[in-house]
Formats: sequence, C-alpha cells, structure tokens
Amino acid sequence: MTVAKGETSNGGASPTHPGVSVTPARRRSRPLRKVLRARRRLRQALTRPVYTLHWYPFGTPVIRWADLIGLTALPAILLTLLVALLDPFELTEKTQLESDAFFYQIIRPDYPDTARDDITVILMTDQDLASFAEESPEMGVWPPPYSVYARMLEVILDFQPKTVFVDVGFLSRREAPGYDRLQSVLHDYIIYHDEPVPLFLSGGEKRDGMDRTIIFDLPGPSVAEVSVTHNPAYYPLYDFRNDRLSAACALFRSGRGLDLAAPESCIANDDANQLMSVVWPPRGSSSQGAGIFACRNLPESRIQRVIGAFLGMAGLDFLGIAPRNVASGSPYRQTCPPHVTLAAGDLHRQGGDVLERHLADKYVLIGSSFAMADDLIALPAHQPLPGVFWHAMALDNLLVYGDGADGSRYVRHDSATLFGPLTHSLAMNIVTLIIIQILTSIFLRILDATKLSFPSGAGFGRVLFGAAGWLIFTALIILMGLGVIWATKIALALFAFEQLKLAPINLWGIFTATAARTIIHLPKSLAAMSGLVLLRYLARRGGSRLSA
Repeated sequence: MTVAKGETSNGGASPTHPGVSVTPARRRSRPLRKVLRARRRLRQALTRPVYTLHWYPFGTPVIRWADLIGLTALPAILLTLLVALLDPFELTEKTQLESDAFFYQIIRPDYPDTARDDITVILMTDQDLASFAEESPEMGVWPPPYSVYARMLEVILDFQPKTVFVDVGFLSRREAPGYDRLQSVLHDYIIYHDEPVPLFLSGGEKRDGMDRTIIFDLPGPSVAEVSVTHNPAYYPLYDFRNDRLSAACALFRSGRGLDLAAPESCIANDDANQLMSVVWPPRGSSSQGAGIFACRNLPESRIQRVIGAFLGMAGLDFLGIAPRNVASGSPYRQTCPPHVTLAAGDLHRQGGDVLERHLADKYVLIGSSFAMADDLIALPAHQPLPGVFWHAMALDNLLVYGDGADGSRYVRHDSATLFGPLTHSLAMNIVTLIIIQILTSIFLRILDATKLSFPSGAGFGRVLFGAAGWLIFTALIILMGLGVIWATKIALALFAFEQLKLAPINLWGIFTATAARTIIHLPKSLAAMSGLVLLRYLARRGGSRLSA
C-alpha cells in the first residue's frame, strides 16, 4: 500500500515514522517524558561545577550551583523554619533571649551616651529605711510608709527636675503615716517649679468603670498614673488595655513638652502598636559621682570579646583574653547600672552641689529593692537590677533615637509587616538563616573532599606523618569554617541592627540549626575519611608487591 507524504496508514501510523502506530498510551507518555527530560537537564545544571579548588592540598573540592543557591541546605532551612513557627518548648523565645545577651555583652553595638547623664535613678533599699529611721522612727518600718515617699519628693522637687517617675504601686490604702502629706505633695506639685513638674506613678490593671487605679487624687495630666508592664523581649510604648502611656513614653513626652492628654502614639508619625527593643550600652554611667555602684573595666576590642567569649564557653583563659567569671555569671556582664544611681536614704545628707548636679533639670526615676520585695529583672548586658532601670534605659533609647517631631529611629522589636505575617525582622532572620546554611553547605562540601592519599609503596613512617598532617589540616579547616560562619552572622546582625534598626537576630537559634546539621554530618564524614586511610594504605602496599 502506498502512503502519501504527510498521511498515515491504518489510521494510526506516525507521520515521522511511517508504519509505526501511535497508541493512546504513547500519546499520554509524551508529557511525562518531557518532564523527565527537563528534570534531568535541571539536575545537570544544578550539579554543574561553579568553582574547583585545584590548589587544595588534600583533595579537590568542587562547589556546585546547588550549594550556592541553597538547594542542598533546603531540608535544614525548612525544618528550622517549622521549628521556629511551632516553637516547641519555647525554644525560639529562649534562644532569642540568649542571643540578645550575647549581642549586647559581646558584640556591643555602638550606642551613643548623649542622654546617659540626663537620667538619675533614686534607689531605696533596706539600708535606706534605717537612714530614714534616724530622721523619724516611724519612717524606718517595713513596708515604707507614705511619709518616706513624701520626704523624698520634697527634696527632689526642690531642685526642679525635668520630670519625676515613682515606680511604686499605690493601689490599696493601708494604715501607715504620711498619707495626707504625700497627697499634699502630689496635689501641690505646681509650687515646685515656674511650670508644673510632671510627676508619674505606677498604675495597675483597670477594671470596668475605673478611671484610675491608685489611691491618690491626681490633678493630671502632668500628674498621672502610667503603665509599667515588663517583658524581657520588648518595651511597650502604649498600654491599649488600660489606655495610657508607658512610664518611659510619659517621661519622654513630658520632658519634651509634648501633649500628654490623648497622644495618638508615643512618637510623632509612629505606629501606636509599635514595640521597642531596648538597646543596652556596654558600660555603666561614666559619671557615677555620688552613686552607690562601681563599674567593671571590660575589654574594648570587639574581636577580643568575641574570641574570649568562645574560649570562656570552653572553660579556657588564654593570655587573659577570657576574663574570669564573676558572681553575676557572664564575665562580660556589667556589674553597675547604666545610669547614675543615688541612695534614697542619703538624699537629706548629700551636699547641695551633688544634688544640684544630679537632680536639676534631669529625668528622675524612683525605685526600690528590698529583701522582701527585690523587684529584680534579668537584663541582657548587666547584672539583675531593680525594674526601675528597665524604664530608665527605655527612656534613654527614646531620648537618643526619637526627636518627638519627625518620627524616631529607635530599634523595633518586630518591625512593619512586609506582607501577611512576614515582618522585616522575621525576613532578616530568614535571609540570615539561608545565607548561613549555604555557607554550611560549602563548608561541608570542602570537608568531604579533604581526603588523604599515599603514593605507591609508601612506608609506615610516611603514612603516619601524612595522616598526622591531614588530621591537623582537617582541624584547621573546621575551625576556619566555623569562624567564617560566625563572622558572617555577626556582620549580618550588626548590619540589621545599626543600618536597618531591627532587633538583634536570633544568633543562637540559627547557630543551633547549623550546628545540628554539622554535628550530624561531621562524624560520618570523618569516619569515612579516616576509615579509608587504612584501606588506601593496604591497597597501595599490595599493588606495589604485585608489580614487583
């Protein structure tokens, strides 16, 4: 039968292969074959070498496209993100807090001290109650009577501070002397300055129908209650549940002469829902003066601190790089607060020049720390301190980063949303995770290629010498690889913090992910390499005997 060009015989022959019938199954398999061919080509492209380390002394590592674009690290990246989202056992929160401590203690970003001396903390302890008892026996009892706070405010307000905050919750009245005296001080605050001295007290949780929670009548808004909610991860600038400013925000706005009645947000043109990540300075106040604390001398070099931190974790002290531990735990944790701190019991004893220097036109915060109510909080760069220092440092951040008119560059705890649940801070953590996992893939690729070979007929001494050199080189490669990975993480953390004003990335969370992958891979790689040493040696020795 003659078949014309372009036609098929038997109604099903292929036009390109005359006489060959095309079944429906073959037609359906064509898309599958195309997919398989595309997959094969993609695999060939991804496994194509990008760079080969020909100069490498123990093997020839080959870096492929799959390593550079993160495909080899994709399972580890997805698993880490899943763990971070589900957060079993609060691992993400715990590693973030540890990362903040490492960041502020060891890396220590540059933080201006321009507002440090504008803030003074008055701290009352058990010893101060004894000092007040010398003035009046009724003032030296526990809990401190109202007359103690009235006496302190009378002294402080005489020096015309910029604004005052009392971190004490007067939420229920008790039988104690001085109630009317303290009420008079709060009500007559206008007499202490040409303009009223803003005065704020700690408020509690409001219930339905309550306009205030403290027991005193407050003329407001410059004498009012503020919120003192504490969270170790961030500082809320506005308390929406109780509809009032936070302590630091109220102090900041009053000191700048801004409206306190009904502000839309703490900082002008800022998101009212924003949470601030408090930046902690590496040192305490440079002018403790009559203060009750003394600061430690800590290393200034960032490289020395980083090396010392890792040596300290290993229990080593090499040439004094890793300082000795102190009672507060970390050798890089400062033992003094960031601001000048005066003892409450010494206020009536201090000279006028000292009080003038530390109270006049200053932001003054009054706090307490008693044996029966210490109010201590854990801070990332300092020893545990009373909660009043948390508010003092938050105020310091607002004074340094916020101008109160054209917005603020304070560090956001969780910045604006990019899309959906993804924020800038979360995006930065994901980008850092991907970069570190790619570097880990390259590091493991180089490590796997670090192999030992022997020339034919090599003697036992040469084999032993070569194996020792190979082990030393492998140890150096591991240290260099981990050093590059950590240096990259620190650089990314500083970039996100100083340039983007984002909270410190989760360094320890990312380290945990990469370390787990390396630890799982490392024994297998080393066992395979070391196990082949003997086989290669025996094979070479056997081959030389046969040729002989």
